[in-house]
Amino acid sequence: MTRTRLALAALLLGSAHAVTFTDSKNGFTVTAPAGWDKVDYAGTAVVYLNPQRVNGFGPNINVIVQTVPAGTTQAQFHQGSLAQIRKYVSGGQIIQARAVTLGGRPANEVVYTGKQGDFSLYFIAIYTVKGTRAYIVTGTTVLGKQGDMAQKTRAFAASFRITR
Repeated sequence: MTRTRLALAALLLGSAHAVTFTDSKNGFTVTAPAGWDKVDYAGTAVVYLNPQRVNGFGPNINVIVQTVPAGTTQAQFHQGSLAQIRKYVSGGQIIQARAVTLGGRPANEVVYTGKQGDFSLYFIAIYTVKGTRAYIVTGTTVLGKQGDMAQKTRAFAASFRITR
């Protein structure tokens, strides 16, 4: 293979590989789905957008880091999260809630549906509390297209590491 072909192959293969994102300010690392685009969105630590839109919606996975009062327990944060879904997500329906881990810490996973604008959406949120921070990983896609998104969100969450 010529040097030019090798360079082209490396470039093409490199763009298909997953990339690890490090957030030193918020103290975490996470590995993005291969081929997804990192975008900026206010209020999030990081967002990855699937370049393939589904019915006009961009499936995405994000991390939000939220400051919580000292002494907040995982159970308290979980109860508050369930209440927020019911209150702030139009037509919010909790499908499943279960105990999991995130970054090696006790966590909760909540699967729910709801509307945002014209879109009926499917969400998976996985979150844990460490000290005065809550780390929240959320995957969102159009309702009816959740199979692949559930796998991508859980793989993204499995790669999540708290670094401080």
